[in-house]
Amino acid sequence: MKVLLLGGALQGLAFGEALYKYRDCQVSVVSNGFDVRHSRFFDKVYRLNRLGYEDTLKSILSDTHYDVIVPISDKSASFLSQKKHLIEKNYNVCCAVPDYNSLSVVENKSSFMTFCTEHDIPHPMTVKLSEERLEMASQVTGFPALIKPDFSVGARGITRVRSLNDLIQHYPVIREKYGPCSLQEYIDNPDFYYNVMMYRDKNGDTSHHATIKIMRMYPVKGGSSSCCISVENPDLVNICKSVLDKLNWVGMADFDVLQRLDTKEYKIIEINPRVPASLRAAYVSGVNFPQIIVNDAVGKPLPETDYQPGKILRYMGIDVLWFMKSPNRFKASPSWFRFWGKNIFYQDIIWNDPSTWYTWFIKGIQKLRHRL
Repeated sequence: MKVLLLGGALQGLAFGEALYKYRDCQVSVVSNGFDVRHSRFFDKVYRLNRLGYEDTLKSILSDTHYDVIVPISDKSASFLSQKKHLIEKNYNVCCAVPDYNSLSVVENKSSFMTFCTEHDIPHPMTVKLSEERLEMASQVTGFPALIKPDFSVGARGITRVRSLNDLIQHYPVIREKYGPCSLQEYIDNPDFYYNVMMYRDKNGDTSHHATIKIMRMYPVKGGSSSCCISVENPDLVNICKSVLDKLNWVGMADFDVLQRLDTKEYKIIEINPRVPASLRAAYVSGVNFPQIIVNDAVGKPLPETDYQPGKILRYMGIDVLWFMKSPNRFKASPSWFRFWGKNIFYQDIIWNDPSTWYTWFIKGIQKLRHRL
């Protein structure tokens, strides 16, 4: 079986690692990043054409047959979902991505919050912003609040505002750079948030899932995971399952969920229609999402899972930044100085892939220069 990934980075490496031991599966990747360029997990690495995914795929698929195409980034997931039926028809390949009538709801963060309101799904209060609606929106959410672009990756563009004057000052700048935005209620929980990975098949089965608790993140007050641990949380899994049922979702979904410290209520803030950067946390905990995705795409039985929570996954490249910036550096749990152990793994260092031994360092330096 031949699999083509659209996108690389850490989730691309984790995807390749999870399929590497299956000798009947060859994995190639489309990426301009050096993260995957020398990885042993990939049969071939293609560069993304400057004209974009459509031209790149046309060139690749006209020359080489692939059985499954899997998007790794938000942009590639949106593209592949919109072109799914045309690509499958023209190139006899399975596109492992939800249909666009479902995906389009979640790719726009404001539209997804509206969907949550209409279907009684727990979420932060969110109001669409415009120059004329700033004061009205702030009365709904209160302060502090978050300005959130409708389309963004990671924490890019998300800005905390503490007053109407802050909102008036920052909104035009963010709107100009990132496009349409919303104002969202600020959920005050600096200690952790949850990442729920879930696969829903065409029969509505969501038995393949993993829940990750993000214990450290960078930026420190809200950003990407630098240290997380796999946990059991049946209540949260049931909430996420109900959301996918209401969306009539088929495929991979990655939820970001906050929990209020005062009421303990869960608040879903977004769904990513792809595997997350912390994918390896699920893999080392016994849930092989890459094999699940590929098998389901081609009609093979889904593998059994043996979920074993308690696995710690560190992203050392940004955990260093967390240590430099966090006032809790010496009292973190798990300890920042705990580097080894049978349940400790790394996003950016995979011991059986020597290329990651130096690329994590280079990426860390890049992030350091960009974020400090």
